[in-house]
Amino acid sequence: MDSLVEDAEIGGVLREYLAKEKVRTYIKDGILNAYAKKFTKNVLDEVSPTDTIQQIYGVSSSVIQQGTGKDARVSVSRSDDGAIFVVSGGTVLKWETALRKALELIARVPGLTIDGKTPTICLHLVPTNNGLTVADKKHITTALAAVGVQTIFCND
Repeated sequence: MDSLVEDAEIGGVLREYLAKEKVRTYIKDGILNAYAKKFTKNVLDEVSPTDTIQQIYGVSSSVIQQGTGKDARVSVSRSDDGAIFVVSGGTVLKWETALRKALELIARVPGLTIDGKTPTICLHLVPTNNGLTVADKKHITTALAAVGVQTIFCND
């Protein structure tokens, strides 16, 4: 971030139009956040919920509901034996949001809970920086496994 602010062709040009203290905010909020969102979308667009279910649970499934708008990263699939799976995508930094969207969908959509059994949840998480360590992955995976949620780290 500092290198972008100090770069004559980036921060220098922005300082011609913005107060110095606003340059960092503009780069972070206007450029880097937009890039991270587009990057995350592109990575998650390449991931198939049915392939994920096959890989993790060893069963074939079909997507029966695909989210739209703010829920575009959430899908519901049904396996051949009738099991329901909710696959939700997000970033590693905001894994809680991906989990919340899956849980909200389960609470909102009637018929996903069958005989008192809630759908199985899997999260696709995209690292948006180079700082994801093995310890970070283990921490997130362990925390989510404690509530029965599987995790796949995309683009890793």
